[in-house]
Amino acid sequence: MRVLWASEEPLSPADVREILALDLAYTSVATVLNRLCEKGLASRQPVGRKFVYEATSTEADLTGQRIQALIEAAEDREAVLAGFLKNLNADDEEMLRSLLEGSA
Repeated sequence: MRVLWASEEPLSPADVREILALDLAYTSVATVLNRLCEKGLASRQPVGRKFVYEATSTEADLTGQRIQALIEAAEDREAVLAGFLKNLNADDEEMLRSLLEGSA
């Protein structure tokens, strides 16, 4: 996902493999990209005889959705949010405070 998020254009499996600079088989990279599409995390489109892939949302959006799902799944949402706040560092706490005040 990080490779797709970092790219300004759709990437082929060969592109992803080259960016990763790891000894991965082309088919392994293509399989992972296809699975990301099945999960709705990426989309693909044909370009000539190959497919290119891109992320369907930003890292921030996906992380926000995951956090929201965790909060919604908890029996005690207040305790989960309190625990989250307790573990924020001072800079993140100030950023959150600023975001909350700006949306009011």
